[in-house]
Amino acid sequence: MNTAMIKKYLAYSLTVVVLSFSACSEWLNTKPESEIILEEYWQSESDVQAVLAGCYRGLTEEAVINRMIVWGELRSDNMIAGSGFPSRLYDMQRILSGNLTTVNSFTSWGSFYTIINYCNTLLHYAPFVIDRDNNFTEFDLKRVQAEALTIRALCYFYLVRTFKEVPWIEDASINDTQDYQKPKDSEQTIINNIIRDLLIAQKDIPLDYGNKEYNKGRVTLGLVNSLLADVYLWNQDYDKCVEACDLVLSNKAYSLVRGRNVLSQVFYLGNSDESIFEIQFKDNVNNNTSVQELYGNSGHRQGDIGFPATLAYDANQDQAGAYSPFKFQITTNVVESANDLRAKDSYFQFGGGYYIFKYPGVQRVESTTGVSTYLHRSNTPNWIIYRLSDVMLMKSEALVQKDGSDNFTKAMELINETYLRSNEDGDSLKVANYGTKIAMEKLVLRERQRELLFEGKRWFDLVRLARRENSTTTLNTFVDHKSTSASSSTLGALVMDAMYMPISRWEIEANHKLKQNPFYEENSSSTR
Repeated sequence: MNTAMIKKYLAYSLTVVVLSFSACSEWLNTKPESEIILEEYWQSESDVQAVLAGCYRGLTEEAVINRMIVWGELRSDNMIAGSGFPSRLYDMQRILSGNLTTVNSFTSWGSFYTIINYCNTLLHYAPFVIDRDNNFTEFDLKRVQAEALTIRALCYFYLVRTFKEVPWIEDASINDTQDYQKPKDSEQTIINNIIRDLLIAQKDIPLDYGNKEYNKGRVTLGLVNSLLADVYLWNQDYDKCVEACDLVLSNKAYSLVRGRNVLSQVFYLGNSDESIFEIQFKDNVNNNTSVQELYGNSGHRQGDIGFPATLAYDANQDQAGAYSPFKFQITTNVVESANDLRAKDSYFQFGGGYYIFKYPGVQRVESTTGVSTYLHRSNTPNWIIYRLSDVMLMKSEALVQKDGSDNFTKAMELINETYLRSNEDGDSLKVANYGTKIAMEKLVLRERQRELLFEGKRWFDLVRLARRENSTTTLNTFVDHKSTSASSSTLGALVMDAMYMPISRWEIEANHKLKQNPFYEENSSSTR
């Protein structure tokens, strides 16, 4: 970490953000109102809660949401530059063209380490408050510690999937005598620490806060188990992934929204019945600028990011791109997603191109005529981290990897739950039409692509596939589907190490114990 960033981290722990939390939405969304120096702080439960709110608010920063999109989606086959791609997005353009270098701003991990330091500071100081505030009990302490551990684990999971190896830091930055020259820890060390922290949080985190906005915007047992399932899936521990998924799926508080209502209830209104954790935004408080600019809004209908025509299905023309997961031909008589609601709910066609509609759009059905009207929204969408369908398909992926006809049958049952709600008049998908493990694996990948378009999942899904195959060949095949050029170079990753981001040059220069990710030691970009 560079010197300037270290000082910034230190400043954040010495002057903590105080947030008003007189109401649920205010606690999650309010802007900072004042700062208090450390010596006067950590006197009461309200001080602890204010710093905890700062941990959550860190997740709403534009730099964080931008990276969730860039790291998890931009490098995949799902995204291309929209028409009139602005020059201010130069670093995104470089990534889209397969030219990822150590000076790209998205190689900076500082925004995530800022949140991690908030969490570390709370975990360090909160225990002292028990002796200073009789209203702050051991029960209260364990709950806030569980929330901080989970937020920290979420941040590290983004970092380890993006960079593979990063410094694990769990000490709060509280004085300038600390050693900030930290080497990277191994991927497995990071994964093990994440799992350790989540298993601790699992014991003390609430299942339900008794408030819908808290249940969707704060850490719950559902989030802990969803994140655990995702980590286990990444780590290829499929039995434990299934177990964690089952803990989520057994919670009757979560249920799939009807297919025709998904766009309006899940992405427009937010905090739906199928939502597990959403980063909360609110007009006039903290706008989701990343989604508004990259995906579009009522005043900027065509966002900066587009969807490849090669993947799109145009219902008006009844025409599917050569590599579209919609209207996908399996056999002469079997076609997946011939009339899939997600094709029109996720993107739209304009001026010869395709643009994202899932977050900025809303479907309204006139009660008198039953006619659907699609509009661009003006209010600020939450950013969804996990929802029920994601967990269902994580379990499906794990079951397929476990292999065997019984596991295939169970996986297909889950796939059909997400598939049939968006293909209301379609036939159930049948295991008999997917006779091999490879065919089932491809089906899960397609269904995750259809269901989770633009939600920051696709690149990580492709990297998991490459890790299982110990090759980037299939990953590159998918990513290159979005290219219209005849270039022989790939937009994906030449080798396994190229799937991960380089460490920012400035981090390396400031911290001499950091070693560059192997591929970038000898190469100037991800594809050359």
